[in-house]
Amino acid sequence: MDWQRLLSLLFLGNIALSVSAKETDNLTDRYKALNDSTEILDTEMNKRLAETVKQANKENIPCNDNKKIRILFHDLNQESFFVGSLESWSEDNAQIAKRSAQPKNSIYEGVLNNGLIFNNVQLSSTIKVNNELIGTDKLGHFIDQGFTLFTPYRVRGYTASSMKDALVSSFALEKGALGKSSTGTISYADSMANHGGILFYHNLVEGKAPYLTCRDGQWRQAKDFTWKTYVNSGWDEGINCSQIADSEKKEIYEKNIKKLETSAAARQQEFSYRCPTDPVACGKLAREFTYVSESVLSPECRAAGKINYGSGTGSGSGTGSGSTSPTGKTQ
Repeated sequence: MDWQRLLSLLFLGNIALSVSAKETDNLTDRYKALNDSTEILDTEMNKRLAETVKQANKENIPCNDNKKIRILFHDLNQESFFVGSLESWSEDNAQIAKRSAQPKNSIYEGVLNNGLIFNNVQLSSTIKVNNELIGTDKLGHFIDQGFTLFTPYRVRGYTASSMKDALVSSFALEKGALGKSSTGTISYADSMANHGGILFYHNLVEGKAPYLTCRDGQWRQAKDFTWKTYVNSGWDEGINCSQIADSEKKEIYEKNIKKLETSAAARQQEFSYRCPTDPVACGKLAREFTYVSESVLSPECRAAGKINYGSGTGSGSGTGSGSTSPTGKTQ
């Protein structure tokens, strides 16, 4: 092997390690117990808000400069080498219960594009937040992509139309470099997490009850943050199904899921691994996100949502309890 090829592989390997959390498997061990980590993550997020307040006052950021506060929060918490800081913190924190897997031991065995890279690095761990199974990568989407996509939402006046436009851009990322063009998957759950992040950056310093307020030149935290406000079953790729772009690899993916069902049947367990695992949860999501459904809900979840549109919350992982409107108000 020549040196140029070796350096190229090492470079790609470093990128792979950086984006190793791009996909998560919320199906393989779906029905095994996992402790909820909402309280731990709430504490950490509030700590980061407090750090933002401290730095804002140190820098004497004016009370009317909301933009600079948003930038400051993101600068203090932004991704490093394509992996979100809170995502990395969660992966490294032993107090957070998680399930980790390699692609070869998951529903993605033989599925991901660029197999030399993505089939040999660890998937994003699955954690439980607000009683929902989510990948740690969703925390990165919330903070980083939410920040990037907030601008078009703000510029057009915090309307349902501006949110829709922002999420169309979000979904374009999933169909491009952050999904289809890299691993070969398109994650609607990523886009749903982006939606939550957009609303968070609005709620950070605006709206009827912002997290941070300012008076007489001094910033303070006015209320506590909780992930329950944002995380819903749409963040769960076992409910809000990811798409496999390549038809042949989609067939492999379906076979991997069939293996899970066959194994469960052999143990006389009546578990469903067919996504969406909770069609009734899709009904609730369909009601809440009608105005942006094509950008945040998978075709399978939308189809199940039509059937279960009038139903209540599901009986699988449950649904988030703090959904938000296009204007960032808690409903």
